[in-house]
Amino acid sequence: MKKFCLFLCIICFRILIFANDTYFFMSAGQLVPTEENNTEVEMQEELINIVLERRYYDVTVDFLFYNYGEEVNLKIGFPFFCEGLQGSGKISNFKCWTNDIETSFEDFPIEKKWANDTELENAYVRNIVFPSKKVTKTKITYRSTYGREAPSYLIAKYLYGTGSSWKNPIGKMTVRIQNNNLYLTFEDISMPESGSLKRINDNTWEGVYTNIEPSNYTDSITIVLGNLFGDDGPRILEKDRYFACKKRLSEKDLLLYTKSQLRLIRNAIYAFNGYPFKSQDLSELFEVKAKEGWFGWENHGDDGYPVYPVDINFSENKLNEIEKHNIKIILEEEKKR
Repeated sequence: MKKFCLFLCIICFRILIFANDTYFFMSAGQLVPTEENNTEVEMQEELINIVLERRYYDVTVDFLFYNYGEEVNLKIGFPFFCEGLQGSGKISNFKCWTNDIETSFEDFPIEKKWANDTELENAYVRNIVFPSKKVTKTKITYRSTYGREAPSYLIAKYLYGTGSSWKNPIGKMTVRIQNNNLYLTFEDISMPESGSLKRINDNTWEGVYTNIEPSNYTDSITIVLGNLFGDDGPRILEKDRYFACKKRLSEKDLLLYTKSQLRLIRNAIYAFNGYPFKSQDLSELFEVKAKEGWFGWENHGDDGYPVYPVDINFSENKLNEIEKHNIKIILEEEKKR
């Protein structure tokens, strides 16, 4: 007997400790019935919108269900739980709709009457009527803080594996991810199929999947955000560690950056070679980075902090072949946006 599920669940951070590293993660997934039953209700479509902001992310999910059987009234719970020590990652602004009508919900412990044990603890619960031989539209929205990974990366997860509990596979699942951050970019994105994301506008990417049959209820879409320049971890970012100065980039490498981010990545190559910037925003940005130690500690200002080391004799000949290649391919990508 399958446990069947609907909409979105939040798993507050799980903490696993390996030596001195601490790993946090959060996931979001779908509502589950408070009791396990057979169902004739099929999840035909699922549209997941995830909007990434600096300190939180917003999730909106629209569903289409079809009931092949008799009319049924199901008590559905939006579950959330925390594991481990110091768990955090809180949801807020939770709202839900059925057939475009906003509905109320209650917060109470889940009745764990399923054949398989579960870690789910509490849920926002409501009743949904699925008429016979008809489509039912549902929708939920909420805001969530991020999980963290040791300690530089922000992590958001959407748990889609619970969708396997409905009748038949998930018919169609569309995932849209919008990044509204300038200095945060994707370190990694795990989707139902690798390499499936396509850019639909400058800061939004989409993946479309059909006949999804998750192998486990913990199957998740995972989004890991890191610093735009790769300036993560305990070491100072220097030229020999900056990815755009040491690695030959391809068009595929640039897919997950916005146009504004591409501009900054390109100009950071120039910055590591002492380019005298005329644009105020770039000049101010790399002065700040100089104080953080990017360009070494040799040149100091009157305040004692390192200053950006301008090369008044700069020329393009100062760039190495990798840097010239990367500037060229980034400029070409910027012109396409």
